Amino acid sequence: MKKNFTLAVLLVLASTIQAQNIRVNLNDGTNVVYNKDSVSSIEFNPAAYSGKMYYATTDMTFAEFFEGELHTPAEALIADGVDVFTSATSGKASRFSSCVISKEGNQILGVKAVSVSMTEDVYNKLTDEQKARFTFVEDSVFASSKQLLSNGSFSAYTAAPVVMECSSVNLSSGSSANWGNYVISLGIDRTAIPSADLQGAVITTTSGQKFALTPLNNLWLNTSELAFSVNYFTEPHGNHPAFTHTAGLQGKTISNITYYLKGKDNVSIPCNVYVKQQTAASVSLDGAAVAGVNPIVNLLMKDIPSDANYTLASVKKGSGRSAKLLDADKYTYSDGVLNILDTAAVGDNYNVIFNSDKYVSIGSGIKFGSDILPTELQNKLTGTYVELFSEEGILASKWDSLWIAECSKYVGEENADSSANMLKYSMLGTLTGEEATAKFGDGSNGFAPDIQFSCHFLHSVSKFVFDGCTIKGLDSDGKEVFAHKYVKVGYDSVLDFHIYKSTDDNEDEFKFFALRSDNPFDTYHIEFRYGSKEEGILDYFSGKYAYWMAAGVLENDDNQCEKSIRLFVKENLEPRVE
Repeated sequence: MKKNFTLAVLLVLASTIQAQNIRVNLNDGTNVVYNKDSVSSIEFNPAAYSGKMYYATTDMTFAEFFEGELHTPAEALIADGVDVFTSATSGKASRFSSCVISKEGNQILGVKAVSVSMTEDVYNKLTDEQKARFTFVEDSVFASSKQLLSNGSFSAYTAAPVVMECSSVNLSSGSSANWGNYVISLGIDRTAIPSADLQGAVITTTSGQKFALTPLNNLWLNTSELAFSVNYFTEPHGNHPAFTHTAGLQGKTISNITYYLKGKDNVSIPCNVYVKQQTAASVSLDGAAVAGVNPIVNLLMKDIPSDANYTLASVKKGSGRSAKLLDADKYTYSDGVLNILDTAAVGDNYNVIFNSDKYVSIGSGIKFGSDILPTELQNKLTGTYVELFSEEGILASKWDSLWIAECSKYVGEENADSSANMLKYSMLGTLTGEEATAKFGDGSNGFAPDIQFSCHFLHSVSKFVFDGCTIKGLDSDGKEVFAHKYVKVGYDSVLDFHIYKSTDDNEDEFKFFALRSDNPFDTYHIEFRYGSKEEGILDYFSGKYAYWMAAGVLENDDNQCEKSIRLFVKENLEPRVE
């Protein structure tokens, strides 16, 4: 009969054994029974005891080991994943020499030769079979020990840990963390806490909650780093760390990390680290990163919480540990547009990380190639468009009754017709640029009462065709006016304009396009400007493009026309809530 794990919980005295046991397989052919009612709040007070003490060492399951440290029943710890850890590799487990390793070398089963003490009364009540799990010593030679309690469980270590100050405590999270949802790096020498002596560790929060950490699942041979997760995670070796036991750390502040060491003083490291919240937010490449001199890279951020305030924290060139941090003067970034101020070759890899004070970091890899790809907006715009405010669009007579019905919802039937006419008139201007500014004003002293915007297609274009990176214009006879491929070169988040530039050398009125985020899927129409120069293309009331905003709707699509009318009337007539 084995004398270690086989008898791990047979220490529970017969007087405390009750019904409702939990059976756990220790992966060596033995079933160990944990009695859920056998764990009590008994604690041992050495100062109050003057009798004889017995000292020994014994192997423990992780649940036994942490039961006293966390004041949590062993079976609850097992249910939360504080248990056997199976590694995808077989070499590292055996290097934790203070742990019990499986014969195959890929499992850490528990903690080896833990220092234990017990009172004479507890010792005398042990059967020979129960004593067989212990290796007794003549006298105490332990820096600290766990007390065997009368209910068969083990207390926390009896001696206070030694405080170890470290120069820094840094938490990485999200895309910055490789080995878990969170990685903590300690400013200590990696040999200050010998991995050969490591039994486990406990994180304590400012609210007093405690969380167990175990070798390979959370603790490494490099003891200056540790990791933990709060949801399912796959680390680089293919392991899936247990996370239920540390899930409660999210949104908490860590005040202390205590390391437990075999035969030595345990070590306590004070800290003040906030565990940022997980989020579905993401950042990814929008379109393609095209190699060249000072290349522009468009990034698409999605599902960003309103209180996240993500900012670009770092840009690195290269992959893995060899990646090098770029100095801040080697790039610029604004509103999703990253400009690398260097030459990027085909195959070059970059990585960006965005940080938030409240949420975990998000990031994206960037690999430069030679081909352009459409952005998400370009893909959404695919289709052929006619003028929105035209007989081919929402001004066809078949929509008259819908205009009246929609206006009636907000201004009543008696004012519906005049409101509909007013709305249509306001978008049918014939003046643009300086001529329009002269008539309607630039806004510095208000505007003329009969203000109009032109939503027409200019420069002989009757239809626009969007097809991935390509934008094409057709005249009234269907002949091609222009056709170019376009790449995104900027974004204005205030006015919501995505700036695209032709990849050709054309110097015509179709070199630049400024596209709003409107698209057939979300707003049932599109709004945009185009011209020979980027300068002034965002100015509404002055300059070359003043009082002009081309608006289009998918050709021969009554559904889009109907939804456009409903949305346009609502946006302009619905009372605004301040």
